[in-house]
Amino acid sequence: MQYGKAPHAAGGAARPAGAMQRRRPAVALRAHVDHYWLSLDNGDATYCIVPDGAVDVVVEIGAATLRAAAFGSTTHRTDIALDIGTHYLGIRFKPGHSRHFLDAPARELTDSVQPAAGPWVPCLLDAAAAIATGLLFERLDTVLLAHLARRPPRESRIDAVIRTLETTPCAWRVSALADLYGTSRRQLERRFLDAVGLPVKTFAQIVRVRRAVALLARSNLPLAQIAADLGYADQSHMTHEFTRFVGLPPARARARVAFVQDAVPVGEHTAGSLDSSRSRS
Repeated sequence: MQYGKAPHAAGGAARPAGAMQRRRPAVALRAHVDHYWLSLDNGDATYCIVPDGAVDVVVEIGAATLRAAAFGSTTHRTDIALDIGTHYLGIRFKPGHSRHFLDAPARELTDSVQPAAGPWVPCLLDAAAAIATGLLFERLDTVLLAHLARRPPRESRIDAVIRTLETTPCAWRVSALADLYGTSRRQLERRFLDAVGLPVKTFAQIVRVRRAVALLARSNLPLAQIAADLGYADQSHMTHEFTRFVGLPPARARARVAFVQDAVPVGEHTAGSLDSSRSRS
């Protein structure tokens, strides 16, 4: 999430107005956690979230407030109300991996914001209360690693399906994915919805739209070529799907440079540092 100006960070180092801190988790967590993010002294009344297939846990830290909420996967562009002057700390789980940390299956969180529930959440709040220290992200590592030590994560076929959808540019049929991983279409769809919070087809569409966003941000390719490269039937097909999830057509998104930069996917597959960039758009 993107917020307003940031005050002096711990140790007296000034951060620029509007800066968003991002940090990769410890190596042992990177299979499950994409990144942490921190916004200090939010200056915006609302923030727009574009679907990315991920679940976030967000800690709201105010003068008299300390609470954690789970932001489920979204199926459409969503405006979230924010409190001015509040700090926000987030944990972005990789798609399908919130199951290792949250009590609720992802399908129960879709298109909603609910109190975060899990045995590690009280420790998270304790760590977040130490926001003024220079060791905040390291404390998050400690909390999550301790949780996984108590509840070791279990590999699932769904993890392989997610990797296939995220790393192969072709348009997969759900039945073909089910055959590839030796399960029925019905079982695949049910397990995928439980883990990710989205139907397989919807998640695949979101992945493709985010590839389109990245190409809009990083290239001057014509829209028709981007559509062809990503396997859309034509430019109109891409525009329809893009607008459904992003809330505006590709041409307008490309013209709004800041918006495109915010919406570029992040994670290990994206080059560049996460230490001081912006989060979910």
